[in-house]
Amino acid sequence: MTMTTARSPKRLSLHNRHTRLVFYLAVLLGVAAWKFIPRPWRPTLTTVTQRHTIFSTASREQTDAVAHALNLLYAAYSNRFATLDGFQTNHPRMQVKLYKDRAELRKVNPGLGWAEAFYTKPYCRAYYSAEEINPFHWMLHESVHQLNTEVAQLHLEKWLEEGLAGYFSASQLRPTELAVGRIDLNTYPVWWIDELATSTNLTENLANGSMIPLRAIITHRGGPSMNARFNLYYLHWWSLTHFIFESETHRTNATQLLQRGGDLAAFEELIGPVEQVQTEWHTYVRKLKTAPSNGDAKR
Repeated sequence: MTMTTARSPKRLSLHNRHTRLVFYLAVLLGVAAWKFIPRPWRPTLTTVTQRHTIFSTASREQTDAVAHALNLLYAAYSNRFATLDGFQTNHPRMQVKLYKDRAELRKVNPGLGWAEAFYTKPYCRAYYSAEEINPFHWMLHESVHQLNTEVAQLHLEKWLEEGLAGYFSASQLRPTELAVGRIDLNTYPVWWIDELATSTNLTENLANGSMIPLRAIITHRGGPSMNARFNLYYLHWWSLTHFIFESETHRTNATQLLQRGGDLAAFEELIGPVEQVQTEWHTYVRKLKTAPSNGDAKR
């Protein structure tokens, strides 16, 4: 005779609860995968230059134009920073994924949020911005991050990492050069410059929120919510970097600041006391706003 033993209601309940938890976890993982894991993508052409390998679904003409822009950026960047201790002159080609448009970038890379391009080693990922006057600035911004990591081997505080990317990518791209420091109004974050330093008075701007205290910018602590003032942070990072690299007072120490990483101690040693520099920077920004395309607010 075969005897069967019924499971107790308590054991059955625990089993059902475990099954439900496994099911919910599987659903959660499935949603996360659908939302965040990159989709398959196959480039339609590959372009190899001296410094880059570009995998692309953009047109041949657009891809060649991006390759040319990246070469000009590389020349400008290396002209400025080739003397840095960690700068590599014999590095592997940098890798780029160029999508034909914004929709494809976001379809292949879901969960990007606000990002229009991004860099995660070994790929710089961006799209050809055919609907914009400057179709390259997102790509150039991310390419600076790639240069910082793979060529110059820099380890920078957030304000300087993002500020340096903006300093180059918001510069005027001419047929034969990237005119670093000469501002292109048709680039991010420059097109939001009206939000920065809205009054002529520093105290008023700190009170009305159009200027974030310099100490908060450098330390990345104590400022307003990044989510609430996203564009304003990028304006601060870009304008502060522009100020340091373009003003006659501080440009001689700018490269050394990069080498040191840009933390508060290095900043105050090389650039000056935060409260003093904050006043100088505010004056610079106010001058810059009067003729930003000149990129000329030298003191």
